[in-house]
Amino acid sequence: MCANRLRFWCPCFLRRGTLFVRQVLQDGYKLSPLDAYTCPKEGSLDEVREHVRSLPFDEDPQVFGLHPNAQITAQTEEARKFLGIILSVQPRIAAAGGGKRPEELVAEMAEAFLGRVPSTMLRKHAHPETYKKTADGGIVSLGVFHGQEMDRFNVLINRVQSTLVTLGKAIKGFVVMSAQLEDMYNCFLSQQLPPLWGEVSYPCLKPLNAWFSDFEERIEFMARWLKMGPPSSYWVPCFYFPQGFMTCSKQVHARKTKIPIDALVFWQEMTTCTEPRLADPPADGVNVHGLFLQGAGWDVPSKKMVESEKAVLFKELPVIWVQVVEEATFQKVSTEPGRYTCPLYKTSLRKGTLATTGHSTNFVCYFRLPSNEEDQGHWVRRGVALLCASTPVTTFAVVGSGDKGCS
Repeated sequence: MCANRLRFWCPCFLRRGTLFVRQVLQDGYKLSPLDAYTCPKEGSLDEVREHVRSLPFDEDPQVFGLHPNAQITAQTEEARKFLGIILSVQPRIAAAGGGKRPEELVAEMAEAFLGRVPSTMLRKHAHPETYKKTADGGIVSLGVFHGQEMDRFNVLINRVQSTLVTLGKAIKGFVVMSAQLEDMYNCFLSQQLPPLWGEVSYPCLKPLNAWFSDFEERIEFMARWLKMGPPSSYWVPCFYFPQGFMTCSKQVHARKTKIPIDALVFWQEMTTCTEPRLADPPADGVNVHGLFLQGAGWDVPSKKMVESEKAVLFKELPVIWVQVVEEATFQKVSTEPGRYTCPLYKTSLRKGTLATTGHSTNFVCYFRLPSNEEDQGHWVRRGVALLCASTPVTTFAVVGSGDKGCS
C-alpha cells in the first residue's frame, strides 16, 4: 500500500507540481501562483545569481502548493515548542506573596479530577442489542469490538482514579512521593498528560484539562452505547483502535452477504447531517462522525471539499455514511473524477510506528472524499488529511499566579 501511494504522490509534487515539466526552460515561467517566483531569463551566471537573490527571503506556503493557513500552523507549532522550553526551566516554587503554592494547586486539581472520574462500565448493564447473539451463538462483531474497547477504558478509569488518590496522599505526606508520582505532580503543574496515564491511554495531544474533558466525553459515548444499544452514528475518534471498528463493520457485511471479507472495500458517501443523534441508521454500513479536515474546507450543501477559509485550520465534517462494497463495484465508482483519497490519522502528528498487529499507531485508513477539484494532486500538495482530533492551541499554567491551566 505504501509503495502504491508513493507512486501516486511523487508525480503530484514533481511532474504535476510544476518542477519536472518542459515549461521550466521558458523565460519567466511561473513556479507558483505567486508572481515573485519565476524561472530566470537566459543569460550569464551573474544574471542568474542576481535573479536568485531577488527572490523573497521568507518562502510563502503557496510556493510549495500549501494553503496560506499552513504558515499559521507552522508558527503555532514553533510557539508551542518555545513555550514548552520556557516551562521546562520554570522554578516549581511560588514567589513570596504570590498566589498559591504548587502543592496546593496540584492538590486542588487532583481533588477536582477525582470528583469527575466516571464509573467503570459493566457488561451486566448492557442493552440486549449491544452484545446480541448471532445464529451460531457468538456475539455480533461490533459487540465484540465494544467489549474490547470497554475493557481498555476501564483500565484507564481505574488507573486515573487510583493514582489521583495516591497523589493526594503523597502531597499530604501519608505515603512516599515516588518518582512516578513526582512526574505526575510536575505534569499537573505544566498541564501535560502524566506518563502513568499516558501508558494506558489513547493517543491524544491535548493539554491536561482538555484531555480530562475529552476522557469524560469518550466514557459517556461508550456507556451510552453499552446501556442504550448501538448508536445511529459512531464517534470514531472515541476509540483506542479505530482500525478494529472499521474491520468489524466490514465483518458485519461479510456475514450478512456471505462474501469473503478480502473481497470487500470501504466507500464513503457524504451527508448534510451535522447532528449525529438525528442521523438515520443505514440499512447497510455505518454512519461515523467527529472527523476533522485539515488543509481544506468543506461545503455542506454541495457535500464537497473546498479551499480552506482564512485562518480556519480545522473543519469538522458532517456525518459520513461508510458503505461496504465489493472490489468490482469499488473499481467502477473510484474512477469518478473529483474524488480525493484522503488519509485518516488519529492525531495531527501524522506519524506512527507499526504495532505487533501490523497496524500503524496513527494511520487508520483512507476515505474517498468528493471535491470541487478534479485533480487529486492539488489536495496532495495542500497536505489534506482527516484527523480524529483537532490540535488545540496549548496554553500553560504559571505556578504562583493562581491560574489552574487551560481547558
